[in-house]
Amino acid sequence: MRTLNLLFGIVAGCCLAISAAANVAAAEPLKIRLGYGVAAEEQLWLLLAKPDIGTHYGKDYTVDGTRFSGSDKRAQAFEAGAIDIASSSANGVIFAAAEGVKGKIIASISRESKRGYSTSFYALASSPIKTVRDLKGKTIAINGFETSGHLWLKTALEQAGLAESDVTIVPISFPAMAESLRSGKIDVGEFPQPFDALLHKEAPVTKIFSAKDAIPTDEELIVLVAKDEFLKAHAAAIKAFLADLQAATAFYLQHAKEARQILLDQKMVRVPADVFLGMDDYYRDPGLRAEVATLERMQDSQFKAGFQKKKADINQLVDLSYLPQ
Repeated sequence: MRTLNLLFGIVAGCCLAISAAANVAAAEPLKIRLGYGVAAEEQLWLLLAKPDIGTHYGKDYTVDGTRFSGSDKRAQAFEAGAIDIASSSANGVIFAAAEGVKGKIIASISRESKRGYSTSFYALASSPIKTVRDLKGKTIAINGFETSGHLWLKTALEQAGLAESDVTIVPISFPAMAESLRSGKIDVGEFPQPFDALLHKEAPVTKIFSAKDAIPTDEELIVLVAKDEFLKAHAAAIKAFLADLQAATAFYLQHAKEARQILLDQKMVRVPADVFLGMDDYYRDPGLRAEVATLERMQDSQFKAGFQKKKADINQLVDLSYLPQ
């Protein structure tokens, strides 16, 4: 009997240990593998630099962030399952969806809008290039093919009576754009913030056109995208992450200089303080809500430009249910 009781005690102890281990495992915060970029994502960087700006970090989720200098590598990592959530060009997400890449837009980070800064294309002030019509025979750099920048350039050329075949288009990452322009490797380059503000400090330039000169209506610029199976499997943690991101957005919009100083202090941005603290900024929706109608117009523009051979179902592409209501 004594042996039997001892055996029952051991079994009960094992069960309690297993139960306790399961509870600990269940309580572990979700580690989100996040891929992010180098432009127009300030409130996302702010959350990474100061996670206690929200209330859920370390409890419901943590972030393992990887910065990508180019959108192509980030897209490849997302498709391969190497990252769980990616910040991405909205046009790139639409294009990928039309090609069968699975993903859901869950938040808007920034927009191209007349209500804020607009990505611009510059030549050196010493260049004879002053208008889009002067681009014939010149070399223009964009961040990648079939991107937002490519679409703006193609549209601006067509408005000026030119075709892509009239110019040479080369892909160059945003961090390398200014040096390529100053060295004469390219004649015109594409500059989002903060690279635009930095360029103005480093060299006298002429603006040739902006994104809103090419396409005057609002466009989603940077969005967050994740795969549906990941979202459904970790709904509570995703909602917590987006709630904190919304809090970071509110702080950034209400205390821009303080927020930008945090990014400088944490080395999230390597731009001189006198440039970064006062730069013009993109429009950012406080609720992080991507606009379906805007995305549909963007897809129509890509389809018309020949970037897409077929269309994605935008209503199926967007899922805002994980945002705070």
